[in-house]
Amino acid sequence: MARKVGKGSKKPRSTAKREAQKSRTVRMLPKAKRDYIIDDRPSQRKKGLRTCNVALTKAKYENVPGTRVQAAPGGRHVRVIIQDGKTFDPGNVSGARRHLKKLADEAAELARIHGGEARNSCRNSHGGPDGGFL
Repeated sequence: MARKVGKGSKKPRSTAKREAQKSRTVRMLPKAKRDYIIDDRPSQRKKGLRTCNVALTKAKYENVPGTRVQAAPGGRHVRVIIQDGKTFDPGNVSGARRHLKKLADEAAELARIHGGEARNSCRNSHGGPDGGFL
């Protein structure tokens, strides 16, 4: 078969492209990387997988009024301040008490500034159960 000459003639492929066409094509998806630890070197460990396997029991941590000990995501145990949701380590009782004392001082300061009775009366005048618009 003779090659066409002029407009519309097909340019011949290079030798490298012809050889590449002859080789077999691999039609497989790449395999996923292994996700398990091969060795115990610190550089090979997965980060962020620290979980607490100890079950949370009722008398395990000291009771502090105004706080709750609960399981956080990842299986960790945390002490949560009920009033504002701040979290502490469950063994950090002094830090939780210090934070509760700070919240109580702030509330006392606001009550002193706004007046305790005036603040409560404003709250009831906006449709509370004691009176108001309801």
